[in-house]
Amino acid sequence: MKLGSLGLLALLALCVSVRATESSTGSDRLLYQCPIRAGDAAIGEVRLLTRQDHTILEVLLQAVPMRRVVAEIRKKEESNWPPTRSGAPSSQRYVAALEKIQRQLWQQRARSARGPNPPQRLRITFVAAPDGSWVTLGSFEARGEPPSLEVLETTPIERLDLEPYYVHENIRLILADTCGLDLGKVENLLASTLQAPPAPSTRPTAAASP
Repeated sequence: MKLGSLGLLALLALCVSVRATESSTGSDRLLYQCPIRAGDAAIGEVRLLTRQDHTILEVLLQAVPMRRVVAEIRKKEESNWPPTRSGAPSSQRYVAALEKIQRQLWQQRARSARGPNPPQRLRITFVAAPDGSWVTLGSFEARGEPPSLEVLETTPIERLDLEPYYVHENIRLILADTCGLDLGKVENLLASTLQAPPAPSTRPTAAASP
């Protein structure tokens, strides 16, 4: 498919818009980080950051095959956000997008690499801000191995504007589950940066259609 000049400009504007939400301003402040483990192996890192008035939970994953890691994320999301819970539609949108991006990254890596399968790198950021809450999915380039990754470049691919209650609560759940923190420690970490989660929506939370 060929893009006309207007279509190309629109596509470039979309990429710039997504990247603008992800760009570091030099004011990032690291509050906490922990490794992500699968058994005894470290497969990534969780980083809690603040950037101006944004609270950011950054999840960096490096694994072969990544689809198993994404499958585990789906299981945890389905357990934490059953269809009857407010916020479930946001969880369903997040998981569907995550699986789609993982497949895209796998196809790109498979086309560009020869020999043994290289690890996939997946970057997930949960952002809570005064003007909204969202999740950005993409990839990254880095030196080193988890849990000591030096991120060299990030490539955001898709942004999902989600219910604030879901994003706020999932930041807490990921810190507690992945980092092994009790809820008191989580609240202490977030006390200075993340306000109490907004009241959940009272709208029905029927499961998304397949």
